[in-house]
Amino acid sequence: METAELAVAGKVALGANGVPRPKRSAQQVERSHESALAAVAAVSSYLDSDEDLPAFFARLGATIAKQTHARRAAFWRLGPRGTLALQPVPFGFADESPVHEVRLHLGAKGEGIMERLVFADELELLKGTSPQLDAIWRESGLHEVKNSIAAAWRAGERHIGAIAVYDSPHGFTAHDLWLLRLTGAAAGLLWQYKEAEDELGHTAGRLEEAMAARRHLLNNIAAGGDEARRRFASTLHDDSLQLLTAAELQLERVRADSIGSHQAVQLEQLRHTLRKVEDSLRRLLTNVSPEPLQLAGDLRDAISERLETMRIRAGIQPHVDSRLPADVPPAIQAIMLKNIAEALNNVEKHARATKVTVIADQVEGGVHISVHDDGTGFVVSESVRVPGHIGLVAMRERAQLAGGWCRIESDPGNGTKIEFWVPLSL
Repeated sequence: METAELAVAGKVALGANGVPRPKRSAQQVERSHESALAAVAAVSSYLDSDEDLPAFFARLGATIAKQTHARRAAFWRLGPRGTLALQPVPFGFADESPVHEVRLHLGAKGEGIMERLVFADELELLKGTSPQLDAIWRESGLHEVKNSIAAAWRAGERHIGAIAVYDSPHGFTAHDLWLLRLTGAAAGLLWQYKEAEDELGHTAGRLEEAMAARRHLLNNIAAGGDEARRRFASTLHDDSLQLLTAAELQLERVRADSIGSHQAVQLEQLRHTLRKVEDSLRRLLTNVSPEPLQLAGDLRDAISERLETMRIRAGIQPHVDSRLPADVPPAIQAIMLKNIAEALNNVEKHARATKVTVIADQVEGGVHISVHDDGTGFVVSESVRVPGHIGLVAMRERAQLAGGWCRIESDPGNGTKIEFWVPLSL
């Protein structure tokens, strides 16, 4: 391979006579290592500092300028329209310098000079500088630039911008260009980390907003559901049941006047029918009446009372094992009581059970409830289509809305187990 080809392929630095320069000495290698460590340390120091990005890049620019013996250094940020603009607070430039107004437009399809020199790593040194790069700066109004080099500021294949250093008293070397490229790669990783950190912060903020909306929605659903049930229960009690009672009194008077007549038997049957209707409506009133929100100390009692009511009404023997904490928030208590009541309603109405067990415990920052009966069971996958089991869907949604879960296990003839978990904090 010819000497010129060696220089292009391996970026070998040439001497004045065109002969490759001798290999670097141990002292030069040590200096390269020290420069690389200094550059990487300067980049990584951002992770442990409270600096804003302009101050950090100003300090990083000063470090790069010192390591390359440059008088000035700047980071150029690539915009969405393929334009390089100065990152704030470049090192060594005065506030009135025209560098602050420079905008460098890259060529299309990678054919521009700036894009080839920087992003395609085609920059070559001649007498300690890149004449093509110097010409770009001067055309942009930086007439005082005497020599310069630049390297890509990138994260993998993504181009973030460029790093440039200017005006070394003795000219720049291949080592300076290598150091600049190393710094560009390290700064690219840092920029990527910063973007990920910012995105994580935005995501955390959106998550907190979603959590707040979920808490608000849950409270509204609970309050709205209770209010609707309360209005229905009030109408049922104050209107339908009152009218039914009045009808029974009127029927009783008619029946008393008709004793011995052929209509007495029919009126007696009508009286029994009305009693059945009244009993049915009163059971409905009990089921739809909102569960009272118990104080934390009464939560165990509320579960026990609901089980005792079921025992008296349906003859199902209950067992309860409660190890709940004493400070369950009211909103979580409401969810627990609603789901337990729904599970017990299903046991009472559909399971044909003789025993039911309720276990309540504190698990993994939340409360875990299990309701297990020895009833007839059912096919869980068909439960949505089974009349009377729509409440199972509501139980799942109620638990999931609170940030928890609900599972239903059942087989025909093997009873049913319903368990759910909700966090102690919404």
